Amino acid sequence: MRTITSTVAVVDDQRTEADKAATVCFVVATDGFMSGWGQAPGRSIFAVPCRSWEESSTVTDNMNHRSEMKRVRLVGLDWRPRLLKGDHLSIRAMDDCERFYTPGGFACDH
Repeated sequence: MRTITSTVAVVDDQRTEADKAATVCFVVATDGFMSGWGQAPGRSIFAVPCRSWEESSTVTDNMNHRSEMKRVRLVGLDWRPRLLKGDHLSIRAMDDCERFYTPGGFACDH
């Protein structure tokens, strides 16, 4: 896990080296619940790494079933958000968000 804190923003990349090597894209959203307080007085950006473009379809569907997730989108490895002071980017470890990889993982929670 690597956390970078600066006067601009916080980047919390929790992926292992194996996760990083396996990542081909990310499903990204602005977390409306976590934004605006704590470590994210600005925006809280949530990124789930995907091992394939096919897997990203399941992750996108699950993230769209989370009411607090806004602006759900699929991005490539070259994605770099414009982080402002107070923003918090959290890139999750693959083992930490297994439910996002399960088809229908959040279907009952919507």
